[in-house]
Amino acid sequence: MAEYFYGITDKGKRREKNEDTFFARKIPRTTLLIAGVVDGVGGYQGGDIAAEIARSVILERLETISADNVIQSLREAIIAANKKINEAKKEEPANELMACVLTCVVADKKNHTCWYAHVGDTRIYLLRDHSLVKLSKDHSVVGFLEESGRLSEEEAMRHPRRNEINKALGFEPDISLPEDFIETGESPFLPGDQLLLCSDGLTDMISSEAIMSILTSKKDISSKAGSLIDAANEAGGNDNITVVLVVNDNQSKQKAEPVVMERKNAKPVIPITLTEAAPETQLQQAKKKNRRLIAFIVIMVIIFTGLAALSLTGAFGKYKKVVIADPVPVKILTKQNDPFTQLMAHVSDTSKGYSLPQGKAVITIDAPVTITKDTFYLHGNGAVLMSDSLYKGPAFIIDPAAKNIVLDSIVFQNFDVGLVVQKNNITFRHVRFINCPVPVQYLMAFKDSVLSGKFKDSIFITQSKTK
Repeated sequence: MAEYFYGITDKGKRREKNEDTFFARKIPRTTLLIAGVVDGVGGYQGGDIAAEIARSVILERLETISADNVIQSLREAIIAANKKINEAKKEEPANELMACVLTCVVADKKNHTCWYAHVGDTRIYLLRDHSLVKLSKDHSVVGFLEESGRLSEEEAMRHPRRNEINKALGFEPDISLPEDFIETGESPFLPGDQLLLCSDGLTDMISSEAIMSILTSKKDISSKAGSLIDAANEAGGNDNITVVLVVNDNQSKQKAEPVVMERKNAKPVIPITLTEAAPETQLQQAKKKNRRLIAFIVIMVIIFTGLAALSLTGAFGKYKKVVIADPVPVKILTKQNDPFTQLMAHVSDTSKGYSLPQGKAVITIDAPVTITKDTFYLHGNGAVLMSDSLYKGPAFIIDPAAKNIVLDSIVFQNFDVGLVVQKNNITFRHVRFINCPVPVQYLMAFKDSVLSGKFKDSIFITQSKTK
């Protein structure tokens, strides 16, 4: 294998077989290289079969790829792989639930560009100038929580639902619509840059800081890949581990631009140019200015991404996944019978009511269920909503925009706060609170007011009312 790309996969320490696979090869008569990591969805029979089908179909489809329309070619290859997996499921009923997730990249180191396509929780990172940036977004609830700042990386790595995903090849018969099912993007790929494609067997075990430490070492590319595998196994090796590295080993003629990813409507970064006769002090000032500019861009990207996610979803609306943030379909596909994910879906769609499964189901809540609808009737059928042991937030948040929310036959248990409401817009019918120190927390707003009075329970009493 060429010196500038290398791939390796390992079974890990806990799995009986390896359901991961990968590919990395140059396209003949072009300047392009294609690489990918494919991870069979665990827990369902045939995950390794789905992964191998995806690998072979994508390689066949990309044999004649050109730089003219890379994103479209990647999309068509993944759509074809999904179709082939669904056809194979019909031929073998025992594998009717098989599926896989993947990340593919097409790199052109000569022309300093790379393109990627992604479905699921495999990942692609770009390392530049000791800065590691995750280009893809995890298509999962935990991934959304981490990327929106609700969970730290460490919390996400040990979250009990970290292996649940919203998207995979094999979940749907046709993934051509909606267009955002497949996340795609384009990024500069400059001299000295490194691309890392990996399965979650790596990122669930070691932090991004540990990954960056290995990638910035003086080792050759194969040794770096081997060190990543070793680090994941030393941390527990709970899953299959796959790593593909691609390095732009061209010599840089000028300082790399501080742009890591193409973003729509983003202003181009203009690098500072110094004259050959620039004194040392000018060079130092320019470096400081560049660092401030990079820091400003990173901060603004984080802010705008967070605002976009919040404005489009409330607290837990449709998750976004595009080059910056695409919408993940509200329909949760990972565990179609999981009551919590189904509940999250129905509070975000256009329906006016939803009934939880009968039989007094116990549903573990580890993220707030935010209701923003004008009208919504939730019939619990005696279901027990129980707080996850690590979760300290409320079970439900009733948005002030909601007008008529009815909760019927539900039990809230072990929450520090059962519900958070901001106005008289909720009706309770046969609702119980067990081991909830604050069953209902009422948030009050006193805009442009001068207050004189006191709180009693959840009511603010002014002095004029006590006379």
